[in-house]
Parts: sequence; structure tokens; C-alpha cells
Amino acid sequence: MSERRPRVLLFGSGAIGTIYVYILQQAGCDVSAVCRSNYEAAKANGFTINSAIYGQNIHIQPPVYRTIEDACPPGTTYDYIIITTKSFPSPVPLPAPSPSVAAIAPAITPSHTTIVLIQNGLLIEEEYKAAYPSNPLLSCVVYLPTTQFSPAVIEMGELELLEIGTYPSASPPQNSRAFASTASTSGVERDAAAANAFKDLIRKGNGTAHVYPDIQAQRWKKLLLNCGWNPVCALSRSRDVGVLGACDEAEGYVKAVMMEVAGVARAVGYEGVDENMVDGVMERAKARMGTKGIEPSMLADVRGGRRMEVEAILGGVMRLGKEMGLGVSRLEGLYVLSRALDQRIGEGLV
Repeated sequence: MSERRPRVLLFGSGAIGTIYVYILQQAGCDVSAVCRSNYEAAKANGFTINSAIYGQNIHIQPPVYRTIEDACPPGTTYDYIIITTKSFPSPVPLPAPSPSVAAIAPAITPSHTTIVLIQNGLLIEEEYKAAYPSNPLLSCVVYLPTTQFSPAVIEMGELELLEIGTYPSASPPQNSRAFASTASTSGVERDAAAANAFKDLIRKGNGTAHVYPDIQAQRWKKLLLNCGWNPVCALSRSRDVGVLGACDEAEGYVKAVMMEVAGVARAVGYEGVDENMVDGVMERAKARMGTKGIEPSMLADVRGGRRMEVEAILGGVMRLGKEMGLGVSRLEGLYVLSRALDQRIGEGLV
């Protein structure tokens, strides 16, 4: 008797989501996808992936749905729901769950479905844990340069890395008061097993995945990169190498932004997010001079006329720094300018 295939629902099959549909199909999973703007194209023709890693003209045609309700007829049980939508938290905490938290409810079987967040930002997990306390919750950081140039047609670069951890973390730093979960930790062993099982699926599908005892440390490392490059590139309409090549002051400015992020990270217990890490990020960017460089997600959003993840990338760390009395004036300036640009995009003026 053959083993039952893991059943997966992917919520948000854009550029990143589609790559993980492909990887999980390669791992032998039964994968369905909830699409938004690309639903018609994906329904009619499936997805086409052109990847520097996996090859060109890869065609996949998973079952696709407009809504989670459509993907969940009576009797449906998913082993995993993977959330790859952009993260748009409110600037002010809401008394009710954000729309994405409520939206996934039809796909959740209590104490069974593993919830996987592949999204940017800080403090994004607690409302999911509060809404679904009996379910394993995995928080992931992704490095995957990929763009949807036309509906359901995905271009992928030379990197794919998924960093996985449980929420709550198995070993948070002692003074990480800003990241303390109110959820019970009685399911730590179960959640750790869920993290390793998901890692194994990604690897089975020829993806790259690692499990970390405290995923928040990895989130801070990614935030360092995101805060330094995303808003600067979006506001200047330039890739990273374009910014660095613009003037002598550019390198010092970007580094100073990253150092503000590092200061907040250290204040909440992540001592490894320091100047050495910032210097490493800057050296990797400088090594790309002479190439076309990297197009961060906020720049891709501006060019595509899409709303940006201003709150997820900038808002949370800026407010946390201000609450702790830290100097975050550069982050605040980038936040104000990015919010203004994002509003103009929302009004159709960009």
C-alpha cells in the first residue's frame, strides 16, 4: 500500500509561491494554489518557470482557485498551508486578526494542519498563533530572487534558500522581551518535528532548506538587508549597484541605515547582528559592481505599479527602535518617503 502524499495548499502563488509549488510537486506532494491577479492565466495555461537553477520553460499546472473557500470543499484536509502573500500589517495593532489570518480558516484542521509563513517582517507570527493555537506554526525566511514578468510566467535567479523555525522559537535570547509569545510552549517537540518534516520535503524537491532553533535571528539578518536596500532602491528606481555607483556617499549612507537596524536587533538580544555582519552585506553588494546587480522586491513593486511592503520591512523596526529610545532617524526618513510613494501607487498616480 503506497504512502499518502502530503496535501498542501499554497496561498499566494505569485513569483515566490509558484517556485515552491514546483519544488513541493517535485517532492511528491499534492499541491493546490490560491491565486489572485494571475488566476485567469494560471487556470487557462498553468505556470511557466524560467530558472537559472531548475531549467527553462518548466510548465506546471496545479489545481488553482480564486479563494481559499473554493479550495476547501467539505471533507478537505490539508497537511500544510503555506502563506506566501505579501505582508501588509497595520501600522497600529488591530483588535481583530488581519485579513490573511482570518482568510486561511477554512483550510485549517485544528491540531493537524501545519501553518507555514514565508513572508517578510517582524512580529508577524503571534496573531496566527493566537488564532490557531493548536496548530504547528513555522516561520520562514526566504532568499529567492524571482519576478513574475507577466501573469503566471516566472523568472528565477541563481539562489533559492529557505530558513525555517518554529514559533515560538525553541531558544530565544534571554532579553527578547519584544518577541515573547503568549502561546504555550508545550508543543515545542511537536513543532520541531513539523519543522524538520517540512525541511525534508523542500530538500526532497531539490530545494535548499535549513532549520534554526531561533528563526527570529534569521529574520533580523534578512531585515538588515531589506531595510538597507529595498527602500533606497525603490525611491531611487535603481538596482543596488546603481545606488552604489551614483556617488561616493552612497556606500556610507546604506551602511548607516543597516547599522540602525543592527542597533535595534542588539537591543532586543540579537548580539550577532553587528557591524561585522553589516560589512559583510556591503562587501557582497560591492562585489556585484560590473554586473546588473539585484532588483529588490520594493523596486520591482514600484516598476510594476504594485503596493510595497513598507510596514513589514520598515515600519516595525522603526517603531520598535523609537519605543526603545534608539536613534533611527534614517529609517524614519525612508519610512516617511516610502509611505508617501506607496500611497501614490495605491491612487494609481505612479
